[in-house]
Amino acid sequence: MSRVTDTRERIVSAAEDVVIREGVGRLTLESAAVEAGVSKGGVLYHFPTRAALVTAMVHRFVVSFDADLDHFGAYGGKPGDFTRAYLDATVAASAPGDMRDRRLGSALIAGVAADPELLEPLRERYLEWQTSLARDGVDPAIATAVRYASDGIWLCDLFSLAPVGEHERQAVGDRLRALIAQGCDQ
Repeated sequence: MSRVTDTRERIVSAAEDVVIREGVGRLTLESAAVEAGVSKGGVLYHFPTRAALVTAMVHRFVVSFDADLDHFGAYGGKPGDFTRAYLDATVAASAPGDMRDRRLGSALIAGVAADPELLEPLRERYLEWQTSLARDGVDPAIATAVRYASDGIWLCDLFSLAPVGEHERQAVGDRLRALIAQGCDQ
């Protein structure tokens, strides 16, 4: 990784830390600079505005989720591969309170709070993920229901909204996988 890329990534991580620890209202270019241990000018070199920094946070979320989809076999070519990978990338791969998910979620929080338009790249990517789900060889209604359930579990974990224990999480994942298999048979 180049020095410029390393500094850029350190600043994005620092911004996520500020959002997680202090809330999105405290995210400024200066707070990100202090957290990253760089000058405000160093932050401005990479991110001329707070919106540019938040956009980089949202971009990191999208890239990370795409990597998770690939890791869980989304592109194996068999019916249901994408839907199962989506489920695993959102539900099975995370645990309540997982710092990685909190970091990624902080990008969403920052984006919504700063300017909902900053989520446009995420909206576009979700449309692509939804299209992949609809073309996955699974009943599209089932694939969409799995997506909604997976996203709901992830958001409940992210915001500590009565997250489920590991046993229940596994049971829900198993039921959703069975639903996917059922949707492949139709």
